[in-house]
Amino acid sequence: MARLKNKRVLLSGAGRGMGSAIASLFAREGASLTLVARTPGTLEKTASEIREAGGRVVFLAGDMADPAVARRAVSLCTETFGGLDAFVNLPGGNFRLLHSFDEIEDDLCARLFQNHVLTLFHGARCVAPEMRKQGGGVILSVGASIRTRLDGNIAYGTAKEAVIGMTRNLARELAGSNIRVNCLCPGLIREPCQAAQRLPRPTLARRGQPEDIAYAALFLASDESPWITGQTIAVDGGGEVFVGQERQFD
Repeated sequence: MARLKNKRVLLSGAGRGMGSAIASLFAREGASLTLVARTPGTLEKTASEIREAGGRVVFLAGDMADPAVARRAVSLCTETFGGLDAFVNLPGGNFRLLHSFDEIEDDLCARLFQNHVLTLFHGARCVAPEMRKQGGGVILSVGASIRTRLDGNIAYGTAKEAVIGMTRNLARELAGSNIRVNCLCPGLIREPCQAAQRLPRPTLARRGQPEDIAYAALFLASDESPWITGQTIAVDGGGEVFVGQERQFD
């Protein structure tokens, strides 16, 4: 049985990489998808592939850091599919190896905060009322593993720390409405998305794949995790316990 049958999912940051992998997997598992991304070309490609495979999907090109876009995205989902069961916020960009904050451009902190933090804030504020109407739902944010937060620049790491903090606060505030809020923290994902590949390779001795994040997201968005909220879950091949994979940034 499809693990997301009858679930209506709003996915922000769905254009490429992990976002595309999550969208494809969720569609295969029965979800009806509303996709949002800032890049129309990649967004249309992901939506087209899902439709060709028989999935239900609509999309909106825009930036969820803009409250008006967040409201339109929620309206598109509820008007098209009749409700909203899960919101997955997958911001990306600006992981750059700048180990001195003197190297960081003046506007980088603002851009990172907008892209990673405000998309979650405005998205959650817009989806929560719809989820309350139906008795609950799921909000899933995406941060970064400890090593990835520290390996990137200080602005990137700080923005991802803020995502984790907001996740915990949202979980406390929304628990009374039966809305579960969790955060996935990927390690450095350098393998391309495998369109024809259904499962990640079953070994730790490799780089991370977008599908690794997609399957973790599937579990947290499904009814298989009804008693999990406020959690930060690293999907990093054991990097946080120093398993010893080499860091490859090229």
